[in-house]
Amino acid sequence: MIYPDLAPNDAKSLTFTTAPLPADVTVIGHPVVTLHVSSDQPDGDFYAYLEEVDSTGYSRYVTEGMQRASLRTQAKPPWDNLELPWSLNHKADRQPLKPGDVVELTFDLQPTATVFNAGHRIRVTITGADVDNTEKPPVKGRPTVTLYRGGDRASRISLPVRP
Repeated sequence: MIYPDLAPNDAKSLTFTTAPLPADVTVIGHPVVTLHVSSDQPDGDFYAYLEEVDSTGYSRYVTEGMQRASLRTQAKPPWDNLELPWSLNHKADRQPLKPGDVVELTFDLQPTATVFNAGHRIRVTITGADVDNTEKPPVKGRPTVTLYRGGDRASRISLPVRP
């Protein structure tokens, strides 16, 4: 599938964009995102999009991943999962969010093999919905969500960069 320029979507989202890259960066594998969040709702969906932004501002889709907050419980998978995060997705494992409590969400993005070109930027976009592809979680009204970025609650992405 060919995606359109993501810049208009990014303008409505929370984005983190690098400075222009001094050299090509090759990413092969599953990027892993860790978000530290709190919400005034019992649940929420958190999407992370990895993008390449060229010198004109065009934002090219690279890959994505998502985590429903109530299904954040991590476990050891029953198979070799390449040491990627693995969340239990059983109804019995749901953990509703409590207002004001900070939780950690760790999830992988779909695997990719891409070269981010020198002079371009790497962007991570965080959203709370993908209405075209995912059923809305059971929330009422517009959630107030806080994403933590510093100290021991630093949200981050780990890219599998090839040397």
